[in-house]
Amino acid sequence: MSLRLASTAVARREFQLFARRKSDWANPLMFFVIVCSLFPFAVGSESERLRLIGVGVIFVGALLATLLTLPRLFDEDARDGSLDLLLSSNEPLAMLILARVAALSFGIGAPLILAAPLFSFLYALPADVALMLALGVAIAVPTLLLVGAIAAALLVSARGGAILTAVLVLPLTIPTLIFGAGAALKVLFGESPVAELSLQAAYLLFALALSPLAASAALKISTD
Repeated sequence: MSLRLASTAVARREFQLFARRKSDWANPLMFFVIVCSLFPFAVGSESERLRLIGVGVIFVGALLATLLTLPRLFDEDARDGSLDLLLSSNEPLAMLILARVAALSFGIGAPLILAAPLFSFLYALPADVALMLALGVAIAVPTLLLVGAIAAALLVSARGGAILTAVLVLPLTIPTLIFGAGAALKVLFGESPVAELSLQAAYLLFALALSPLAASAALKISTD
C-alpha cells in the first residue's frame, strides 16, 4: 500500500467513526456551548463588558473543548489493537499520525468554527471580529491536536493519562491562545491583525513540522 492510500485509509476510518459515534464531535461542541453560554449570566448583560471578555471566553472555550478529544488519539486504538497495526505498518508512522490529526481537526474543528461566530453575537461582537475568531479557531484546533499528539503518545494507556495529557499540553496552548485572541482583539479595536495571524500560523507550521515525528517516536517508546 502506498503512503497516499495508507494516509487516506486512516483519515477515512476517522470520518467513519465520527459518523457512527456522534458523541465524538458532539461532546466537545456541547462543552463549548455550555462554557460560552454561562459567562453572560455571571458577568451581566452590559454590552461593553461582554464585548471585552467575549474574545477570550470563546477562544478559551474552543481550546478546552479540543483538549477533551486528545485521549481519543491513541487510547482507543491501544485497547482494540488498531495501534499495533499502525506500529507494524511499512509506511512512516509520522505521516499516519498526521493523517489522523488532519481528520480529527476537521471533524472536531468544523463544528467549533461554525459555532464561534454565532456566540460572537451573544457577546455583542461585530461581524468582522466574529470572522476573525472563526479563522483563529480554525488555526488553533489543528495546532492543539498536533502538540497534544506528543503528550497523548507518551501517556497512551497510562492510568490518569487524560488528566496528565491536559497538564502537559495546557502550557503549550498559550502561544496560539495569545496570538489567536490577539488577532481578534486587534480587529475589535480597529487595528491590523496581520502580525498576530502570522505568528499563530508560524506556530502551526512549527507544530506541523515537528509534532508528527516527535509523536511517532514517543508512541514507539511508550509501547515498547
